[in-house]
Amino acid sequence: MSAALVAPNPFVQDTEGAVVELRREAVNAVVRQQQLREEIERIRTRAHEIEQQASRALARGEELLARQILARGIFTLKTRDTLEAELSETRSHVSRLLTTMVRTENRAWFARR
Repeated sequence: MSAALVAPNPFVQDTEGAVVELRREAVNAVVRQQQLREEIERIRTRAHEIEQQASRALARGEELLARQILARGIFTLKTRDTLEAELSETRSHVSRLLTTMVRTENRAWFARR
């Protein structure tokens, strides 16, 4: 008896390859999300420290120093805002990737049937 060889469907192979690539990209995007969250948390902590330093300077009557400290705080807050915007963009990207991945996996599954 000879076994019948079934040639693999190139569409299925291409689709499965696309799914693997989408998964890889999604994992990288999720890792970037976590990095952004951690950086935002560090910046929030730093902004709080700056605010406390400025308050202490004001309490001592050192208004000029307090203003200088707050100027650094503004830069820190702008950095935080930039990172939060990037985090939001990354979340949207992950959502789109996951949606595309599920659709591609479904197409591959139906093509195999």
